[in-house]
Amino acid sequence: MSSRSQAIAIVAGAAVAAAGMLGGATALAHREPAVARAAHSLEVRDESHMHLVRESGSLLLEEGPATGTLPGSVKVRFNVGATVSAYFTIYARGGGSITGHGKGALHSTGTYATFGGTLTVTGGSGRYAHAHGSGGLYGAINRRTYALTVQTTGKLFY
Repeated sequence: MSSRSQAIAIVAGAAVAAAGMLGGATALAHREPAVARAAHSLEVRDESHMHLVRESGSLLLEEGPATGTLPGSVKVRFNVGATVSAYFTIYARGGGSITGHGKGALHSTGTYATFGGTLTVTGGSGRYAHAHGSGGLYGAINRRTYALTVQTTGKLFY
């Protein structure tokens, strides 16, 4: 083989190899993205004794300290009707926050009404930026002072 033929063969081989690499890169570019998995999971049991910040009809804005697995503070937008619904943010003592919502059945016994239902964690910030999970939501509300006690249990992934 002449040196010119060898040079053409080398260039052609390099072109075929480059096309193969590009084809591989194109195949990689068209793959489905990997599914993210939670790095941590935690069995949660927390309690909060909150006080009324503001009310507007059946909507109560409450806040207070949280104790248990995720100590810190919590703010809740609590809607009291035949059922209760809550939107919450937990500000963890170690940094970051956890957000979610819950709902449950209300059982009135005079001054105190109790409730029980479910909650869903939908996100967060800081170390809890990808938080998700679910669990139980239980508590009692004083209908005179609107003091709210809430217990939560469940599984948190973050």
